[in-house]
Amino acid sequence: MLGSVIWDDSLVKRYGQVGQLQCGYPTTGDFNDRIAPLDLLRALRDSRKAQRPLSLAIRLPGAALPHDELTAYLRRLEREIEQLGCHVGTLQPVERLQLSAGALSIDELRRLVALLESRFRFAEPGVASFTAEVELAYADWSLVGALHELGFNHLSVSVPDLRADDGGTVEYFRSSARIRAVIEAAHALHYRSVNVDLGYGRSWQTPLTFARKLATIIELAPDRVTLFDYRDALQGAPANGARLGLAAPADSLAMYRHGVEQLAAAGYRYIGLGKFVLPHDDLAMAQETGTLDHDVSGYAERGGCDHLGLGVAALSRLGDLFSQNASDVRAYLRSIDQGQLPCSRGVRPAGVDRLRRAIFGRLLCDFQLDFAALAAQTGVDVRQRHAQHWPRLRQLHAEGLILLDEDRLEIPPRGRLLVAAVCAAFNRPTAAAIGDSGGRGWLR
Repeated sequence: MLGSVIWDDSLVKRYGQVGQLQCGYPTTGDFNDRIAPLDLLRALRDSRKAQRPLSLAIRLPGAALPHDELTAYLRRLEREIEQLGCHVGTLQPVERLQLSAGALSIDELRRLVALLESRFRFAEPGVASFTAEVELAYADWSLVGALHELGFNHLSVSVPDLRADDGGTVEYFRSSARIRAVIEAAHALHYRSVNVDLGYGRSWQTPLTFARKLATIIELAPDRVTLFDYRDALQGAPANGARLGLAAPADSLAMYRHGVEQLAAAGYRYIGLGKFVLPHDDLAMAQETGTLDHDVSGYAERGGCDHLGLGVAALSRLGDLFSQNASDVRAYLRSIDQGQLPCSRGVRPAGVDRLRRAIFGRLLCDFQLDFAALAAQTGVDVRQRHAQHWPRLRQLHAEGLILLDEDRLEIPPRGRLLVAAVCAAFNRPTAAAIGDSGGRGWLR
């Protein structure tokens, strides 16, 4: 059954090192093309002509800024919204919105949303899926209420794990009172879903402290829980785990296993990439009906939207154009001050492998591939295009990670935690694949 997951210790230990945060196609590691403002504007024109609905994501810098610098950043962000808003058609409703609230005040959030409403046409409440991402250190009843008044119907709460010497905000994470207040406020206001981001694998975490925190969160029954590995989140940082404050691999694995097993026991269903949801959740129902989508903004109940990211390092996908804004705050501000859009790199449509994109999308959403359906969708036979990968896939089949036959590939419950490893099998051939025909007898 979709949504069920089984911990297989041997498979996790063998394939669990494949990072989940960069699972998909294309990833930012594939963003090797220079994307100019004119490229983005042309893609926006094509989107406008096709009258495709929109998904928006508003991003703040990853690191906290002093208030005067945050104010200066907001002014540039508003200019970017104005620059792009005039290129969007009146028949393109914004069906999805993700807004990083960070340390913004309620007045700043109101001003930002008012500007968005003046430049874009928001979809009706019954269709709209508007998510506010809040940080526990700044979240309280008044903020949750204000965001609901502004039209947000999904709330995502980041619960970072800080060690005792990190100062003033650490009490928020030693006690369950603050997270309890935020989740209860969201439930009282009838948000459609509440998500909690819960990381594991810091050196100052232990399996016992992680278990206590998880038990508190399960008791509060958020609609969604997203487990993530800090080692994955810090990908690209120096490799020395001790310097990064990372737990020993054995402790990290124990926390992960406990999280998976306890969430499953509590009735949560596994969507993929660390995301667990209760059975009534929109994502669970979308996975059951086959409409679940995964794009640069993550999982959504349905596809069909072009995605526009605004702010530093924000990602966009317009048709088959993938683009990322400047990742450095100073470079982002400089582009806006010069009257330029801050897009910097990405993948042009000619460089996008549509078959691989379809393969990754179906694996991440359905845990299966129907080869005939993929051929009908893309015009390409999977077994011929990826013939060099069949030896690797046969190996995964033999080990129980996937079920493979002539017509389809399926990831059973014991392999679903490792969907990233299955996707990775389509990225690179193995040495054993050289000279393999792959076309007939590929299960031999």
